[in-house]
Amino acid sequence: MAVVSGISVTSLPNHRDKLFERIQQSVSSFEHEAIGDSGCEYYMFVLESAGEVVGTASINASAGSDEPFYSYRSETFVHASRALQVNNRVHVLNMCHDLTGMVQLCGFYVDPAQPPVAAELLSRARLLFIGAQRQRFGRRIIAEMPGLHDAAGQSPFWDAIGRRFFNMDFLQVEQAFVSRSKTFIAELMPSYPIYVPLLPDEAQHVIGQIHPDFELPCQFLSREGFEADNYIDIFDGGAVLTAELDRLYTMEHQRQLPIKVSANLPAAAVTCLVSNQKSGDFAATATRVAVQDGVVIPGPEAASMLGLNRDGRVRMVGLQQDAGRCSA
Repeated sequence: MAVVSGISVTSLPNHRDKLFERIQQSVSSFEHEAIGDSGCEYYMFVLESAGEVVGTASINASAGSDEPFYSYRSETFVHASRALQVNNRVHVLNMCHDLTGMVQLCGFYVDPAQPPVAAELLSRARLLFIGAQRQRFGRRIIAEMPGLHDAAGQSPFWDAIGRRFFNMDFLQVEQAFVSRSKTFIAELMPSYPIYVPLLPDEAQHVIGQIHPDFELPCQFLSREGFEADNYIDIFDGGAVLTAELDRLYTMEHQRQLPIKVSANLPAAAVTCLVSNQKSGDFAATATRVAVQDGVVIPGPEAASMLGLNRDGRVRMVGLQQDAGRCSA
């Protein structure tokens, strides 16, 4: 998956040792009984179908917990001259680490052969986990969307800015980002404002754009309530989506209810996303359930998949509807 997802998903590195390190960090995070402020916890989830792993997604409890989380903040400078009666508003980019410490959704990849409901489960199960473990996470949440680059992996945004200070192409710097400390960004990138009108047209046009391959995950996040903010990725200029965590659709609409397992589901049963409330043994599935008198009625197979007995409790939320085109 790290290979197939290519350079777009930097949080799913094509680097065996780094992947192993993140998996080990994830195992430790799930087992840790975190209370209070989030730290360096990293939670990796996998999507399973017919016994095969077909997708993965992660939560970084605190972006930049070890080092600052760099991004460009999009701003407007006003240049005015009373004598010449000129008043110009100029688009600039300022490097910052405003987003350091926020919860981050990352590492999303799903086999394109999987149906949309599987991708939705993978994306939103993370929010069901957050709902069950709310004390582990902060107030604001972000998601970086990969920006535009061509078939050869070249980024117009990077070529216009980063290459001039690193003398490295986009593929090389993405690999450096995975295998080395991120402090090289602060050491080599300019700390002064970047005046957007001075950039080539190709670079200006991709600012805040999202790679077409990530249309579907962007749709899920947009329907949750994520919005393109005034921040972009420092490498490819892709949009950074932000939101208030507790105002996301899944957070507001998920319900915690007891279950009553039945082999014969009522006729009113519909497909929902359902999860247990465990940490180390967290599991979620998309399954048909009915709700009667405040009780969720799943089938035996779904209850077994979630590791629940007949009197357990679950979190559940309906599927998202009215899919639309995603834009930043």
